[in-house]
Amino acid sequence: MRHIVYVFGMVAMLCLFSGGAWAQENPGGGGGRQFDPEAFRKQMLDRLKERLGVTEDEWKALQPKVEAVQKLVMESRMRGGNMFGRRRGGEDPNQPQPEPRNELEKKTRELQALADNKDADPKAVKDKMKEIRDLREKAKGDLKKAQDELRELLTPRQEAQLLLMGYLE
Repeated sequence: MRHIVYVFGMVAMLCLFSGGAWAQENPGGGGGRQFDPEAFRKQMLDRLKERLGVTEDEWKALQPKVEAVQKLVMESRMRGGNMFGRRRGGEDPNQPQPEPRNELEKKTRELQALADNKDADPKAVKDKMKEIRDLREKAKGDLKKAQDELRELLTPRQEAQLLLMGYLE
């Protein structure tokens, strides 16, 4: 249930922050707009800065730590390519996949291939699951460390804001 609430929260946050992220005209015609991830990232950070009520100088110290936590939070929520545990690029396993963004995603894809193979060696499956669990534990530790470093720079009100937004535990 907690994961469902989190997913809905992330979707709501994406909707809230995506206003100007559809900034580029679609080159394929049709008058639609194409999603601009850099514009989206900038908007999210600008709104976060405003919500925290920090000055430019304070933001210079906070921004790298916020971005590190933001990246690790998103990576920790990913399962096999996206937050919902499905392959990126569609459900067709024959469709080309983008390069993995990190070691966890690479290992997850390898496990998916083993799980899809009914004749896979059970020991290979168990070994791959252990690798993924170890990587996830490491990622949790990295996230906790980044959150602790960010927390050191925050006022209680700012910490509360980031806790409510899912950046901090």
